[in-house]
Amino acid sequence: MKKLFCVFLLFFSFHSNTLANGTERDVSKPEFTFNVIPSAGPEGVEFELLLMNEGDIPLKLEFPTSQLFEITVTDTSGNELYRYSKGRYFLQAFQSIKIEPKTSYKRIAVWDYTLDGKRVPAGEYNVHVTLKAVNLNEEPISIRDKLTIDKKMIIPKENPVFRHVKVEGNRGKYQIIGETKPSKGSFFYTVEDGHEEFVEEKQMDIGGETQEWKPFKIQLLIPETKLPDNGSLILFLYERNHQNKIIHSFPVILEKFYQ
Repeated sequence: MKKLFCVFLLFFSFHSNTLANGTERDVSKPEFTFNVIPSAGPEGVEFELLLMNEGDIPLKLEFPTSQLFEITVTDTSGNELYRYSKGRYFLQAFQSIKIEPKTSYKRIAVWDYTLDGKRVPAGEYNVHVTLKAVNLNEEPISIRDKLTIDKKMIIPKENPVFRHVKVEGNRGKYQIIGETKPSKGSFFYTVEDGHEEFVEEKQMDIGGETQEWKPFKIQLLIPETKLPDNGSLILFLYERNHQNKIIHSFPVILEKFYQ
């Protein structure tokens, strides 16, 4: 099941290490890593941006406005399909964030795969990410290309059986609502984290075969002591065909956990 859920990892490291006397690291110099992790699901992609202070001193990043980053998605011809800043308003004054040693700062951006109200076709797209910081610990950041990332991502085909799925709750208590039109009047679901199964396969009937979208609701209760310490708790919705093989799998992240 976990193979059906694609997580595309964009990774970029920007270290400003220097060596003192050729042998020891100069702990007075800032050191950080900028990670961007886009999780491409069936109805949208979640861009998770992480700034991690890996040094021994506080990290202060300054930005010319309240916009900390920019994300654009283009097709193979260079046509822009998504821009994070489009339609948003930012304070036109210097902003700063401070990250203590060995800690991180996280931001999330979400795109629902639509352009002008219509879902874009499935396929491969280009992602460009820029961290818009201009100063690091009161010093100008002169190497601008070190703050950008260019990667590929795959947008999946639209699922014919499940849509408009939303999750509420945390720490093991979840309510999932959405719409479905399974071919045989019922569908199945399980919950796992890629290693362990937390909810074994269950079947949900919606009252016979239908060609119309029907609402569904799932209530989940998982003991908090059994939740994973690290990773994502994922609900998989799916059908089974006449050969009992899983089809139309629809992964839903219930919650992410970090150590």
